[in-house]
Amino acid sequence: MPLRPALAAFHPKAPAPKTVRSVHCPHCGTGFEISSKAMSVRCPSCTRPLAFEDLNLNSRVEGDVSTMGHVQLGEQGAMVGRLVCGQLTNVGRLEGRVVVFGRIELCPQSLTTGEISGRSLSAGIGCTLRARASIGPKPQVSAIARTIGSRPLRRSGGRRMVGVGENARAFAPAGV
Repeated sequence: MPLRPALAAFHPKAPAPKTVRSVHCPHCGTGFEISSKAMSVRCPSCTRPLAFEDLNLNSRVEGDVSTMGHVQLGEQGAMVGRLVCGQLTNVGRLEGRVVVFGRIELCPQSLTTGEISGRSLSAGIGCTLRARASIGPKPQVSAIARTIGSRPLRRSGGRRMVGVGENARAFAPAGV
């Protein structure tokens, strides 16, 4: 039985998100949609938590970084270690193993070495790519994605701890 107009004000429908993004769980591979403003969510299939924090790295970072958000490595940025993310834009230097569940963009003057796995790769004229690349509709979820998963980043005082476990390193935010 439909609600009378007077009662509709007390039983409003939940508004649909205005902008959504498609994501895939790195643990089970299930695809689903979330709001573009979501910071964290649990996978509806395996119920594991996923963090969607966007990161801008403008200094040297060593260790493991895991987020399903957008990671942007700036001109002065350098990263050595393992990276699992939703989208990657590299303008600086990146060395290590990378699993990206979306687009990989390598800008001119960037240097990328190691192993890269992602859905699509955009390489600008002048970028240097010295890596074993695996590009396809389903990124190869290797042991690195399973071991570092999507754990949130740890913070410590004025410095930010990036990564998990023994490989975590601290770096100062830009301008500090």
